[in-house]
Amino acid sequence: MKPLADSAFTLLTIISAGLWPIATARDFIERVRSSNPMPNIFRMVCDGSRTVLFLLWVGFATCHLRADDLSSSFEQANKLYEQSKYSEAAAAYGKVTKAGKVSAPLYFNLGNALFKSGQIGHAIISYRLAERLAPRDPDIKANLRFARASIHSPTAPSRNRWHDSLDALTLDELTVIAMAAVWIWIVLLTLRQMRKNLADTLKGYTMTAGVVSLFLGIWLGLAAYAHLESRFAVVVVPELVVRYGPLAESQSFYTLRDGAELTVLDRKEIWLQVKDASQRIGWVQSKHVALIPPG
Repeated sequence: MKPLADSAFTLLTIISAGLWPIATARDFIERVRSSNPMPNIFRMVCDGSRTVLFLLWVGFATCHLRADDLSSSFEQANKLYEQSKYSEAAAAYGKVTKAGKVSAPLYFNLGNALFKSGQIGHAIISYRLAERLAPRDPDIKANLRFARASIHSPTAPSRNRWHDSLDALTLDELTVIAMAAVWIWIVLLTLRQMRKNLADTLKGYTMTAGVVSLFLGIWLGLAAYAHLESRFAVVVVPELVVRYGPLAESQSFYTLRDGAELTVLDRKEIWLQVKDASQRIGWVQSKHVALIPPG
């Protein structure tokens, strides 16, 4: 028989691949214990292995059941949408998002259901969250444009090409690309140190990789700041009066419709200082808008 360490490793590999039931694995360990006179330390390892295997099985089973439940909820929401029960579908999609299972298709479907049920502001928020996860998806962009156009007034905060470039990739994509560039730079530096005969040949590549890594690092930092520090809100009531000051008695400045997008500048108790697409700055009550989660 192979040493216990090898047997345990093989056993864990087989179980993790789903090739052996947990009961069979437990019997295997019991046979190992009974057929081999082992020192106490090995008995402790064997007992520990049983505990680890049990915890792995519980974890796999829990994750599998939770995934099945969320998938079932998503399919049920799709059926409600197909039956034109848009409010119920929106509630069902929202339940899935609250469970932590978020994705671009989920937010996209939620946005469609909200838009069909007349909740334009909440629909725009869902489309923007979907766009954050899939910034190059043409369907998401098209539906977001359509929702904004349905308001018949400037709604989105003004943006320039620089802001658009920051959102061309997700933060995860930028992080992977930046890390890959840094690793390439480190490998080239290491090769130059280890192979002196290649130092001159690799000099240009190393400098280029270093510059690219620096550029991507700056891009990642700015994109992270834009995603995590910038605060946006969307009007979610049919009509919202923006006032000059953070008081109910303050003079009215202008009016916004459901779906208007705002940049949040400051907060004072229940009031938010906001800026609209026309660069007008005023105050609104926080209960009349929904904040877009950072990230």
